[in-house]
Amino acid sequence: MAGYSKRERVEAALRGEAVDRPPVSAWRHFIPQETSPEALAAISLRHMREFDWDWLKLNPRATYYAEAWGNVYDYTDYAGVFPRLVSSPWRSPADLGRLEPVSPRGGVFAEHLRLVQLVRASIGDAHFVQTVFSPLSVLAFLLARPSAHSAQAWVDAQRDAVRQAITEHPQEAHHALRVIAETLAGYATACLEAGASGLFFAIVKLARQGAISREAYAEFGKPYDLIVLNAVREATFNQLHICGSQVYFTDVLDYPVHAINWAAVGQGNPSVGEAQQLTARAVIGGVDELGTLQRGSPADVIAEAQAAIRATNGRRFLLAPGCGTAMDVPAQNLHALRRAVGK
Repeated sequence: MAGYSKRERVEAALRGEAVDRPPVSAWRHFIPQETSPEALAAISLRHMREFDWDWLKLNPRATYYAEAWGNVYDYTDYAGVFPRLVSSPWRSPADLGRLEPVSPRGGVFAEHLRLVQLVRASIGDAHFVQTVFSPLSVLAFLLARPSAHSAQAWVDAQRDAVRQAITEHPQEAHHALRVIAETLAGYATACLEAGASGLFFAIVKLARQGAISREAYAEFGKPYDLIVLNAVREATFNQLHICGSQVYFTDVLDYPVHAINWAAVGQGNPSVGEAQQLTARAVIGGVDELGTLQRGSPADVIAEAQAAIRATNGRRFLLAPGCGTAMDVPAQNLHALRRAVGK
């Protein structure tokens, strides 16, 4: 098992083979750099090298999909990872019926394809994935009108916008979701052509209790998710991210991905050990980004990480947080996460 490259280690873990050590990674937003492909590529690669991660998950700005359909944001005024909304052509869910396809290789998508190209040129043999939000998540960003400029208000506004759209204007919502899904499928294909190993396909806090029902996600979420994922099912490394607490974990286990990432610690979701009894996919997670990584000691991080490794026997397992870390996560805790898997 000696002598694995980063790429070989990740691929072996995805196949469920024995490896020299579990692959490990973590990711975060870089707010000052995220409006420039060159700056974001440089700092993302620097972060990977500083902590010796085995793969890189790119974190573009959270609003870039909504920008493709006309939303405008102020990048000098952030609440968490959300820039302030300046204007939008989408006044209400009734407007969704006039949503039209946009070029998956033009505009803001061209900017982020440039990001992929820059990373591919400098990352060496390691895998990296580009973030693509689910179509329903994009629709939520298009319509969200937060009551205040705060991170929680943004999350609440996205949830409320989706509920209103699928309840009051289901026909228009279905039209918009198909347009978004087909555009994102084209963009996802372009990401692979630009050099990405696959997608980090993120369902942003919607496929879970307290957001919309399982039945609603089965109608308005899953069919459109599959349009995007089926377009890149031949990728090397597609990573599904189910965001939030009390997620509908078993509802998406048939998605054509290589691995699943979710908050496996302290949020009412399956643990990594429990998840391995539910799916043959590789599991990615095991460390609490909200508690242990943010507020614990390095020893706490190592203990939690090694407990996850034991629970999975280190097979079909990639060590990571359950979501992006905070931008001020202690560096010593990220170094501890890397040390937890050994040399």
